[in-house]
Amino acid sequence: MTKSLLLLIAILNSSFLLYSQTDNVTNNMIPLYFESPEKAIPEISKLLMASDWKTLSRYYDLKDSEVKIDKLLSGEFFIRKEKPDIAHPAGFWKYKHPFAPGFKFKQFIEMDEPGIVEVTVNIEIDQGGGMIQEGFRTFLMRKSEMGFQVMPGKSSSIEISPEIP
Repeated sequence: MTKSLLLLIAILNSSFLLYSQTDNVTNNMIPLYFESPEKAIPEISKLLMASDWKTLSRYYDLKDSEVKIDKLLSGEFFIRKEKPDIAHPAGFWKYKHPFAPGFKFKQFIEMDEPGIVEVTVNIEIDQGGGMIQEGFRTFLMRKSEMGFQVMPGKSSSIEISPEIP
């Protein structure tokens, strides 16, 4: 009886410690900020390629968002598990937010809401024979006194169009 009681207490204690450590991770995350939208793009690409969801999550502004931090920390917010029926062969489909690695900064425009900017990134794929395929993606960032953070709102879908020079 005493061994069973001690075992039960040990299990409950371990469960509590595990839960409190997980909660500590989310509660003690210090927000990070980008200096500019342009400087954010290479850093975001590196974090996506490294699957560093914890650091990338710290660059997100979740204020006024229904997105929960655990979705970001798990990578579920950033990565798709299943390939859609129609997908670009470069694998862009894998990345849900904010864009796939390899995209470059194109521009940003200020939105009507103060402090909100829409960032456009693009990628050019040489198809050979003078054919260039260009893909675009947009997402939102919020500017504060400390810098820029990504907003978890819906990104635009990737648009890829052939261009003939």
